Order: sequence, then structure tokens, then C-alpha cells
Amino acid sequence: MKNNTISICKGIGIILMVIGHSACPAFMGRFIYSFHMPLFFIASGYFFSTKYTDDKFLFIKKRFKGLYLPFVKWSLIFLFLHNIFFKANILNARFGRSELFSFEDILKKAFNIITSMGDYEQTFLGTFWFLRALFISSILFCLLFYLIKKLFNLRNTNTALLICLIAFISGFIMSLWRIKLPYIPQGGIREIYGIFYFGVGFIFRNSRINENLKYDNAILISSFFLVCIISYINPTSLASNPKLKLYLGTFIPAILGWVMTYKFSSWFDCRKSNNIAYLTIKKSLLYLGNNTMPIIVLSILSYKIVSYIKIAYYGLDPLLIGCHPVISWRNNIFWIFYSIIGLTVPLLLNYLFSRTRFLRFLSFKQ
Repeated sequence: MKNNTISICKGIGIILMVIGHSACPAFMGRFIYSFHMPLFFIASGYFFSTKYTDDKFLFIKKRFKGLYLPFVKWSLIFLFLHNIFFKANILNARFGRSELFSFEDILKKAFNIITSMGDYEQTFLGTFWFLRALFISSILFCLLFYLIKKLFNLRNTNTALLICLIAFISGFIMSLWRIKLPYIPQGGIREIYGIFYFGVGFIFRNSRINENLKYDNAILISSFFLVCIISYINPTSLASNPKLKLYLGTFIPAILGWVMTYKFSSWFDCRKSNNIAYLTIKKSLLYLGNNTMPIIVLSILSYKIVSYIKIAYYGLDPLLIGCHPVISWRNNIFWIFYSIIGLTVPLLLNYLFSRTRFLRFLSFKQ
């Protein structure tokens, strides 16, 4: 199912993700981290259909194919490339906090990748927690939706509201008493976040909130300034082990950030203009939004191109290439180059993969 407004939302979101990892100015980072990852959960929940409660295995199959398999494939690829990267100093013990893996290490990590979606290469695949969290949270949302509908026969939006309430209370208890769920890497709080925001996306679409909101410009502008203010006063993110204050402070800027991004995307999509610049930007955002996976997988590796240039330009220690995710020293302008490369190179590589027969298995199909 294609929806231009949501594709533009995701395009904006993936740009923000890449900028957020580029060691951009602190005020930008705080703004971005306050809502950019919840945005992807909400966008995914927007497309959830109640038909999947009658065919749960079809939904699980789609999630397995779209999230689990790419996670495992690329985690294993980077695992088997780890020692090569280490010997080439792309990873190193001095700046990258890395080490050579033994054959036993590789086997153990491969087992954890396949069985628990954990132990992936943090240096290059640090965003892979999102794939696991979305995989688990979306399936749990579907199963909870089915059970609650069967037990209480609530309206769809009320069912989703109850699931969001269950997720919120569960996260509250986990952050209050520092509880970690067993068998889920990083303790499961991000999966709880995922259930909540997935439900928000479903409610946003099915309650027609997006159609009932009036004064779009006022909502867009006020949401933007509120996110700026909140992110400055109380910076938040979807941390894997949040304290209660951080947990509670996450929800308002995340939802405001979604409303802001959605309203802007809706306005931008509906504009009637033949201006070349507008059409180019719109086409680019749609393409980015429909091709997020290669950027999620390859953006941090692509940053190394800029790091090599920075090392050569300033005559830095070559081992700084191992800095994760970027070399933040003198990054007053280099974050722009990191961002451009982090967006374009993965897409170029995906194009190359899809056009080369022996590399086609590496291509991303969305």
C-alpha cells in the first residue's frame, strides 16, 4: 500500500536519522532525537489493517520477510566481514573499542543473531535495534488486538487505545523499577515503545484525527516550536534503559513531532505546482521514504568515506577511522558531508546491487 504523505514522512525521518548520527550541532541533535524514531513506528502502525487479526500468520509472514530476514542477512554479512574490517583498521581497538573475533565468537554471535536478533555489529548496524523492536512490537500489537477484540469486542480505535495504555503502564513499571525483560536484547523497553507508537499510528488513521485537525498552519508551526522548546528543556530519545523522567518525557515531543511531520508532508504532497525544484524535492523525498532499508543498513559504513577525507585533510591519525559513527573533532561543517554521503551512497550501492547479477542477493526490495 502506497501513500505519498506517509512516504514523505518516512523520507524526512530517514534524513533526520542520518543527520542525527553525523555529529550535527547539539541543538539539532536534541530536536531530531525527540521524535525521529517514534515517527517510523507511527508510520508503520498507520498501515496496520484489522484484516490481519483474522489472518495473523499472514501478518507474521510479512513481518518475517520484511524485517527479520534483512536483519539476519545483514547482521551475518557484517559479522563475517568484522575481522576483515579490523585488519584494515576500519575497526580498531584504539578508537573503535573493537577486537578480533575468534571462530567461536563468530559462531556464538551468529546463533544470537538468528535466535534473538541480538549481538549484531554495533559499530555499523547501531540502528538495527529498530528492526528488532518493530518486528516484535508489531507482532505483539497484532496478537493483543486479536485477543482484546475477542474478549471485549471493543471498537477498533478503543482496542488500540487499550493496547497503548497497557504498553505505557508496562514501560512505566519497567523504567520505575529498572526491569529488563528476559530473552530480549537491551531489555525490551524499546519494544514497549514500539507497541505504543504503533498503536498511535493506527489510531491516527482510523479515528480520522488527521482529517479533523483544523488550522493546519497553526498546528504545524506550534508543533514545531513546542518540539524545539521541549527538546531544549528536556532532551529525550528512545534509550534502551531509560530512567522514569526520560521515559515520561518521551511521549509528548514524539507525538507532536509526528503531527508536525505529517502535516508538513500532507501540505507538501498536495501542493499544485510545476516548479522544477519542488517536483525534484518531492520525488527525492518519496524515493527516500520508499527506500529506507539500504540507508538504515549502509549509512554508517558510508560515513567512513568522509572520515577518510577528513583524516587526509587534517593529517590525523589513520586509526581515527574507527571512531563511531563519525570523527566528531572539528565537525562544524563535516556533518553536512557525512549526511549527504550517508543518504546517497547506500542508494547508489543498492542500485549497483540490483543491476549486477552476482550482487543481486544484496539488493533491498521494499
